[in-house]
Amino acid sequence: MKLSLVANDVNVRERWMSAFFTVKPTASSKFSLDIEYDTVIFISDTIVVALSEAERANLFLHSVMVFSMVPDFVAAQKFLAMGAMGYGNAMMHESHLHSAFQALEEGKVWLHPDFISLMISQIRHQNSGKEKSLMLLDGLSKREKEVALMLGQGDTHQKIADTLDITVRTVKAHATAIYQKLDVKDRLALSILLHS
Repeated sequence: MKLSLVANDVNVRERWMSAFFTVKPTASSKFSLDIEYDTVIFISDTIVVALSEAERANLFLHSVMVFSMVPDFVAAQKFLAMGAMGYGNAMMHESHLHSAFQALEEGKVWLHPDFISLMISQIRHQNSGKEKSLMLLDGLSKREKEVALMLGQGDTHQKIADTLDITVRTVKAHATAIYQKLDVKDRLALSILLHS
């Protein structure tokens, strides 16, 4: 899959280019309607905001990761609602950039772990229908239910492992089984399912 980097800040563009030199991305300061369909787009939030509705609609036909120099939770929600598949800090570590690109290549959503925890926390506080949550988990083993409820609360793999006295690897195995059985992609989707 191709990668297009769209940022009006030259330093950001150069930083992204150096992080992905082996992918050989294209880089620009403006969004172009000519970007091929099978392209992941990393784009600055300021550019997205300046686009017309038609341009935005075209942009979000692609797998898009929106970046901000000063990321915040409300902006993340706004861009995800528009159709972005990810949101992050324009200056985040190179390993996170690669992780985001891989997730978008696979058709998955990518958010910084801190944002995921914050979103799960907000969802949990909006609705705490524990009885419904437990009914959804009927097809899981006792241990999977415990792990699912903790994941749904936003607990980290390490915290779950420590609490249940199991290894992180075991937690990850349970999480994979839970996601498959409940037909959800990740921890955020599980939290939304449990708290909706």
